[in-house]
Amino acid sequence: MHVVAAKPTYLNPDSVPEDVVNKEKEVLLEKMSGTNKPPEILEKIIAGQMRKFYEGICLTEQSHMVEEGNPKVSKAMKSLGLEVKNYTLVGMSK
Repeated sequence: MHVVAAKPTYLNPDSVPEDVVNKEKEVLLEKMSGTNKPPEILEKIIAGQMRKFYEGICLTEQSHMVEEGNPKVSKAMKSLGLEVKNYTLVGMSK
């Protein structure tokens, strides 16, 4: 049910193509370019933003919609002794 409702694009962060990750990092760096923050602070901000990015597009990083406390899907599956190796979302159009 979660996959149908959340419609994740990728299984986990490792399955996101490098060009998609690089493009997102470029966008984030461009947003932060005028902030005059030290490089080490920018790295932390971008790391946090990338975690948020993965939560939006990766199944294993999304908050589980049914479990109490909304743990990440990966934690909910692990607690049940399960592992997702792949998934396919099939839909029908009108």
